[in-house]
Amino acid sequence: MVLGQQLKMRKGFTPRVAIMAVATILFTSACARQAVSTETRLPGATAVPTVGGTPTSIGGNTGRAAVESFMAAVKAQDLQAMSGLWGNGKGLARDQYKRDELEKRLVIMQCLLQHDQFRFAENGPRLQTGGRQEHLIEIKKAKLEARTTVMTVPGPGGKWLVEDIDVSKLRDFCQ
Repeated sequence: MVLGQQLKMRKGFTPRVAIMAVATILFTSACARQAVSTETRLPGATAVPTVGGTPTSIGGNTGRAAVESFMAAVKAQDLQAMSGLWGNGKGLARDQYKRDELEKRLVIMQCLLQHDQFRFAENGPRLQTGGRQEHLIEIKKAKLEARTTVMTVPGPGGKWLVEDIDVSKLRDFCQ
């Protein structure tokens, strides 16, 4: 018997419920890992992000460039490149979180921000306190569309990093 057929026989189980149950089990088991590593590279990664053209560069030259590179890394499902663009005024998030916590956060962001197309909804950023810039972007995925904000901040060395993303409007994108 096929899994879907077995579950359908039980009251309330449909193929969609079965798929959601399996997905929940897989996601939960993937997030249950407790090992802590001191290695700085993410699993399966082959090189440091190549933002700006050199293998050792991180961040973007402008806030807009950081958003563009981050969204390109999301679309390519490149967690390593995403980790070279996400941080705060102190530096990269990958230098501030334990590896397992970093991976979980990147995977969630990648799922929520996955898109077919994105564009800036305004010509320039909205200037915020502390030198931050808020960028309004539009994201499209199949028939879904949403507008959200991405906050960028100048990091160490003058490179711009993605600091925060308002994901509250993107819940339907991660299905």
